[in-house]
Amino acid sequence: MVHRTPPKVYVHCIKFNRFLYNIYMADTQSVISDVKLFIERLKKELPEVFGQPDAKPGAASVQTPSDTDNKVLYNGDLFEARMYVTPDQEEGVAFDGTIFHIYLHSKDSDPSALVTEWLRNKANETLKAKTKEWAEKIGVEFNNIVIKDQKTCWASCSGKKNINYSYRIIKMPLAVQDYLMVHELCHLVHMNHGQEYWQLVAQFSPDYKSHRRWLNENKGSIFAEVELTYREEPQEDARLKDETTT
Repeated sequence: MVHRTPPKVYVHCIKFNRFLYNIYMADTQSVISDVKLFIERLKKELPEVFGQPDAKPGAASVQTPSDTDNKVLYNGDLFEARMYVTPDQEEGVAFDGTIFHIYLHSKDSDPSALVTEWLRNKANETLKAKTKEWAEKIGVEFNNIVIKDQKTCWASCSGKKNINYSYRIIKMPLAVQDYLMVHELCHLVHMNHGQEYWQLVAQFSPDYKSHRRWLNENKGSIFAEVELTYREEPQEDARLKDETTT
């Protein structure tokens, strides 16, 4: 009688977005392919967790005019960007509610970097304040909020009650921003994506399904880098102050 050695079964444990997943595979050769399939499935099921699109950045865009040259995406809308060379003034950005005014020391200055910094600062200010408001409504407490330059996911919530946001969320419509905050805060109650979790999300974001679709369709535009090119503009008598920003 020939005794055959039973095939080995490998258990591969993946920790993803705070959760542990066991994947059972008959041989090591299947590990990589099975893990890739697993991650691709998660990308489709959880577009709000994954943000990096398969297409090139900008391929899927928000409903905005086709001419995006020298425009800034903020709160779901495209705004005109005007640039001024003001050697005697500090470089910076002022937003008056309709136009981004960018002040440069010279034509060789980097307006894209200035606007990116402005968006990060605005995200740090706005997302932290609004998350506190939503936490009170939901009745949960978090430990800390960190704004990062995440390019593969919108946000995350750890078991230590720390919440991370990509600053790029500030480019989204306000309703979608609110959904992402609710999404993460609800994980402080349910550390999974089960039925009870989604029921809780629906209480505070009834249109969450449409927001998830929006994220899946527009991730390219949100993750695209700010790209501005200097173009001569009439000089202003006085520099605008960033007091009317919304």
